[in-house]
Amino acid sequence: MKRSFTPRRAWWLLLLILLAACTPAAGLLFSYSSRGTPPAPGETTAKKSSTSTEGEGIVCFGQVDLIHGVTALFPLQPGRVAEVLVEEGQTVPEGTVLIRLEDGAARSRVVEAQAMLEEAELRLKQARKLPEQQSSRIAQQQDAVKAMRERRNAAKRQFERLKKMVPNNLADEKDLAISEDHVRELEAMLNAEEKRLKDLEQKDITDDIHRAEKEVEAMKARRDQAKFALEECELKAPRRGTVLRLLVGPGDVLSAGAKQPAVQFAVQGPQMVRADVEQEFVGRVAVGQPALVQDETQLGQVWKGKVERIANWVTQRRSVLHEPLEFTDVRTVEVVIALDSGQPPLRIGQRVRVRIQKKD
Repeated sequence: MKRSFTPRRAWWLLLLILLAACTPAAGLLFSYSSRGTPPAPGETTAKKSSTSTEGEGIVCFGQVDLIHGVTALFPLQPGRVAEVLVEEGQTVPEGTVLIRLEDGAARSRVVEAQAMLEEAELRLKQARKLPEQQSSRIAQQQDAVKAMRERRNAAKRQFERLKKMVPNNLADEKDLAISEDHVRELEAMLNAEEKRLKDLEQKDITDDIHRAEKEVEAMKARRDQAKFALEECELKAPRRGTVLRLLVGPGDVLSAGAKQPAVQFAVQGPQMVRADVEQEFVGRVAVGQPALVQDETQLGQVWKGKVERIANWVTQRRSVLHEPLEFTDVRTVEVVIALDSGQPPLRIGQRVRVRIQKKD
């Protein structure tokens, strides 16, 4: 029985060796087939993302994009997601609420800021009455100074009368001393009243009014900030467009400075193709040249366009994703292809094959 299995094992081993030897050859053949017809003998056999012939123009690859790319939407306020109001692939008008966060704390801050604003407005109302109140206080103080001066003068006359009566023994010297002390007391009281009058006349009421006005402005700004924070609890569509992907759901907590957006949004607008042309062929490309765009996987349908812009710098490909069987260290120039209107839309991010034709 053991001898009967030996030839069979040898055949299996031979088959595995042939399979391992054919794998690199199959990969090389697939790479040539994915790039088009292999080069003729004598030409370079290096694998390139773009090729050029005198009669057919330049062939390269690119990706479908929008003018400003896909918009990443972040809520400015941190919080917990309360509700997701749209679905992926849904087209919405400008201002549509996409995601709503829990807003209890934000509403409380609005109420608090409104109360502080009303209190500041009351203080401003009182401050604007100060000029009238000051005029009334000055008049009252002037009357108080006048009355105190009359009392002082009366006390002086009484002191002078007693002073004349003492030598004739008509008044006691003790009464004279008391009268003199009374005059001095009234002099001090008169000086105090005159100082109060001077302080009232020198006081600038406009500073108090200006201070109250600035306080009201500060409270209005705080109220507006609270309202803005409440509005930002709703993530809205910046313009009419399509929801490409929802990256959060109800209950998710969004923190400040999150790196991942909550929604990836495509603003409605014309599509374009960003083609990568190798630097050795970019000299054959000019603005206005016609271009044909084909789906890399379905070469039947063709979209027409023309070269709209050529980048003024040489760099790596825009795509950061590694494509199989593609060199990633090739220096390329980005060429923007504007698609003609009236054609069926392509998928954003779709890889396409671009043929930039020679301009007639």
